[in-house]
Parts: sequence; structure tokens; C-alpha cells
Amino acid sequence: MATLRESKATDPYLRTLEELHALRQAPGEPAEFWNRYLRALTLLVSADAAVVTLYDERGSDGWRIIAAAPHAIATGGGAEELRRHITALSSECMERGVAGVSEDGQEVAAVRLETGGEHDRCIAAVRLNRRSGVKNGEAQRLLRLVADIPSSYQLHHAAVQNRARAEQLAGILDLMVVVGSQKRFLASTMAFCNEVATRFACERSSVGWLDRGYVKLQAMSHVDKFDRKSEAANRLEAAMEEALDQDTEIVLPPPSGTHVVVKDHRAFCEAHDVSYICTIPIRVEEKPVALCSCERLNRPFSDIEVQALRLACDHVADKLSDLKARDRWFGARLFAAIREKAGGLLGYEHTWAKIAALCVTILLGIVIFGEAPYRPRAPVILRTDDLAYLTAPFDGHIDTVSVRVGDAVKEGAPLLGLDQRDVRLQEAALLAEKNKFEREFDKARATNSLADMRIIQAQWAQVTARIDLVRHQISQAVIAAPFDGILVEGDLAERIGSPVRQGDVLFKVARTDHLYAELEVNEADIDEVFLHQNGRIALASQPEQLSPIVVYRVEPVALAKEEGNVFLVNANFPGGVLEWWRPGMTGVARLDAGKRKLWWIAGHRTIDFIRLRLWL
Repeated sequence: MATLRESKATDPYLRTLEELHALRQAPGEPAEFWNRYLRALTLLVSADAAVVTLYDERGSDGWRIIAAAPHAIATGGGAEELRRHITALSSECMERGVAGVSEDGQEVAAVRLETGGEHDRCIAAVRLNRRSGVKNGEAQRLLRLVADIPSSYQLHHAAVQNRARAEQLAGILDLMVVVGSQKRFLASTMAFCNEVATRFACERSSVGWLDRGYVKLQAMSHVDKFDRKSEAANRLEAAMEEALDQDTEIVLPPPSGTHVVVKDHRAFCEAHDVSYICTIPIRVEEKPVALCSCERLNRPFSDIEVQALRLACDHVADKLSDLKARDRWFGARLFAAIREKAGGLLGYEHTWAKIAALCVTILLGIVIFGEAPYRPRAPVILRTDDLAYLTAPFDGHIDTVSVRVGDAVKEGAPLLGLDQRDVRLQEAALLAEKNKFEREFDKARATNSLADMRIIQAQWAQVTARIDLVRHQISQAVIAAPFDGILVEGDLAERIGSPVRQGDVLFKVARTDHLYAELEVNEADIDEVFLHQNGRIALASQPEQLSPIVVYRVEPVALAKEEGNVFLVNANFPGGVLEWWRPGMTGVARLDAGKRKLWWIAGHRTIDFIRLRLWL
């Protein structure tokens, strides 16, 4: 029997099963668990390498390695090779629970692990040792049997953490009772240090308070009086200020992945043979006002203990701060209150709100006392009174059109030509009739028929007059511009060949050198308009170009519009008329009415409206 027990105790297979069973309630952290779990898997299926991967949707390759065994494959490329196999087997493994592949003489088995997470997708893969004799199918069955161990570990680990948190909360409540029973600041701080040192098994616990930008040591555990000017106190205050400057907790040795400065903490530990130290800021309204430092010689501070320390500091912060503020003589409390209020007004807190209030104050001062030029606004249109109406000289048809609306024309330039064939034929007929009367006149004169001569002579004069009329019409067949200007009406390019009657208006030509601005000033602003008043206009076609104007006429009678009564104001251009201006162009005009208060400019219309409605 003894031999049988010894063989079982030394059997690697049984030891592996015992290790896997123990992992269900392993006390360590997840990283330690995964390393032990992978080593047990390699022994269970006689594998020479194993990895655990977790699916990460944010990653480029999907499956991320979280642990590998042995450690050498993580740096030698073996882990990456197994991860590629997992990528290929993931669909089958997630569906069946296990999967396997044989490639290049290597056997790889994969299993879907149960982690306890509802959406976790975790797969472990092992590379079987070819000399072990374990088949892939057998390895898959063994892996399936131990796939639920991570889930059991997670449940046990969560239960342990919850129990530890419950114990910590109970301890913190007891700590609050002890601290809250004290009525003075130093006594309460001393009680806090003693309780922290006892409950967290610290050799020493200290509290330093922020005073005028520096940390001053206030209390140490189990010490009623200490020398604040000693080297140990100065080094500890420097370490606390190091945590204060970074506004973060500092644990020495620092956890992996942290990037905090621990220079003063290391100096303190080396000078006073302290192995482990933890410094936690004590915050009031999210601003650090004090720091708690705990020292140990035998074991480091775990994450759960750091969280408990942080929670304890957060719970006593308000109590200690109130006692600190009240536990002083009246003059000090009054001075502190005044400094706090002044600091609230002049300090760096609520900077944007203070800047906004300052800006609003400055803006109100400018609006109330500042002045600016007041320029009433009015619509404007360019007009001209020099217009020429060009009509058809006779009945006919349009033959040619040389211009379109908007074209600039020169005096004498042809605009339109009428068809001359009818009048030319009429002229030829009249000439023939004139020759006939000349021959009849010569015949009557040869016979000395005086009466016939006079009749024929009258008929000849009549035909001659008609010829002159026809020739006059021919000379008028080409309509020319009477002066330099702009064609503002008469777009006849599409009416070539159409008939016109004598007197029909064909074109309207406007002079551009006699343009003036016509402003429609609202009756509410007419009292600000006067003769020889200066102003500027901006036309819609080129609003960036401003042109000066001078008022020379104000119509005395208002003109009714849909939006209200307006007064027509005429202004000329002291700088001359620009070439691109055309009659009918519109824009906006502003007249210089002198300087006014900014508040009046902004609100005078509203004030006038209220006065009209309320008769104030």
C-alpha cells in the first residue's frame, strides 16, 4: 500500500490533475492563473507549447494573445504560429468546442474556453509533442474536460474580491466612526493614522496637509510628537509633494505599465530602509488638500489595498477638512474666509466663467458709454432722366439688328435696319411716273396746250414730292443712336423679319453720364437726412466697392409702399459715374448722420416703437 501511495504521489499525470483542480480556486491574479493553467495543459496533453487568445474586435488580426507557455515561445515566434492556427480553426472551434489540424508533421489542438463572460470569445491552442504518442483526438477530449476551469476561477476570484471589498467597507465604516468621534483636527488626524496603520498592517502611516503651496506633516501613527524639521520629516514631505504635483497616487515599487515619477519616494525608502510605500491624495471637491503615506517592510500593497486606502481617504476628506477649517482662532478663520473669497474671484478657478463675466462687463461699458457713427440704411437704385425713344419711321419689316439690351452705344452707331425693298420699288415706280409726266409736259408744250401743261406740271410736282418722301424714308431705314448711352429697352434680335408699324417704339436709349442715385429712406429715418449730406452706396453687382454720394434733393411727400411709407432722396456722385454702372442697378446706401451712443443705435427703433404704442 505504501508503494502504491508513493507511485500516485510521484505520477505526473495525477499531479497535473491536482494542479488543474486547485486552479478552480486559485488565489492569484489572472496573469498568474493563465501561466499556471497553460503549464498544466502542456503536461496534460504532453504538448511542448500552448497559448491562450481572446478575440478583440478593435485589433487588426482579431485574436490577441494573452498568455503563452513556455515563456520562450512568446519571443521565439512559436506563439504567433499558434495564433495563426487559432485564426484558421476559430469558426470550427467556436461551433464544436474543439478543433484540430495536422500540418507539416505538427499536431495542433484547440479548445473554446469558458470564461464566465457572456460575450467573451476565448480559445486555447496546444502544439502536441510528436514523441509523446498523444493523438489529436485524445488531446481534444482532454482539453474539453478542463475548458470550464477559467470560468470556475473567475467566479471564485470575483467572490474573493467581493468578500474583500465587503470587509474593507466594514473596516472603513469603523474607521469613520473612530475619526468622527474626535472634535479636534490633530486628534482626528492622529486617530486616522493609527487606524490606517493597524487595519492595513503598516509600520507607519502619516498625513501631510497642503499649506500655502507646501505640504506640512501633521500626524504620524503611534507618535504623539515628532520633529517637523528632522531629515525624515523633510524627506517624507518631499515624497508627498511629489504625489501632489502629479495629482496621483504613488505606489513603490510601481505597478507595471505606470509612468509616474517616484524619485523622492525612492530617496525616502533608501534613506530609511523602507521596502514598500503608498501615498494617496486626500481630495475635497476633486482638489487635493492633503496626502496620506503608508509604509511597510515585509509585503507590497496590492491593488485591492490601494483601492481601500483611496476609499478611506475619500470618506474622511470632508471631515478632516472641516475640522482643519474650524480648529483655529477667529482671526485665522476670518482671514482664511476672506482669502478664499478673494481667491475665488482672482484665482485660476472657473477661469472661463470669469473671462466671460469680464468680457460682458467690458461690453456693457462700451455699449453704454461708447459712440459710433450712425448711418441710416436705405435701398438705392440708379436712375437717369435723359432717355431717347427711337420709333419706326415707316411701316416695314426688320432687316438687321446690331445691338442687344445692355450694350453701350456711341452717337450715330447703327442700331437697326428696316427692309428697303418695298420703298426702293416704290421709288422706282415714282421715278417712272415722273419721267412719264416730263414727256407729256414736253408734248403739251410742243402743241402750245397751256392748260395741259399746267395740269401735267402739277402732277409732276406731286410725284416729285412723293419721291422726296420715299427717299426720306430710305434715309431713315437705318436707326442710329442719338447720343452716347446704354440700350435699356428693345431686344429685337429674335424679331428679324417681323413687321413694324410707323411710330412703334423700337428702342429706349439712356445717357450714362447723367446717372443719379434714388434712395428710398424710411420715414423713421427721414429726420436724419438733410441736403448736402454725405454717404456711400454699394451696388449688388459689386458690393465690395463703395462709392461716395451727396444728397441734393429730398422729396417733400412720402411714397406709400407695402412695407411702409418712404421718402425719395436723390443724390449725385462727386467722384463721377463708373463705366460699369447701368440705369436700374440696385444696392444699399448709408448716409452719414453723425455719432450716436451705441445703446441708442442698437435700441432706438424699439424705444420709438414702445413710445408710439404706449404714448410715453
